[in-house]
Amino acid sequence: MKAGTIIELPDGRIGTVVYNSLDGVGIKWGKHNVTIKNIQGCGNLFNNEKVADDYDLYPDAMLRESYPGADLECVGGEFKIIN
Repeated sequence: MKAGTIIELPDGRIGTVVYNSLDGVGIKWGKHNVTIKNIQGCGNLFNNEKVADDYDLYPDAMLRESYPGADLECVGGEFKIIN
C-alpha cells in the first residue's frame, strides 16, 4: 500500500499509511499528508539512514492480525480505502 493512503477501519477509526515492510502495513491515527519522500529511510529494514530527531510519522497500529510480542496495536486486515 502506498504512503499516504487513508483508510477507515470497520469501527470507524481513520488512519494514514506511514509504514510498509515485511512485517505489515503501519498506520498513524488520523489524516496526514504523507508521501514516500516523508518516510524514506524510516522504518525500512534495509536502510541504515539516521532518522531525523523531529520525525513524527511512526505508526500507531498495524494492519495485520495480532502476534506474540507485538509492540503496536494490531487491528486486523479489514479496512476500506477512502483516499
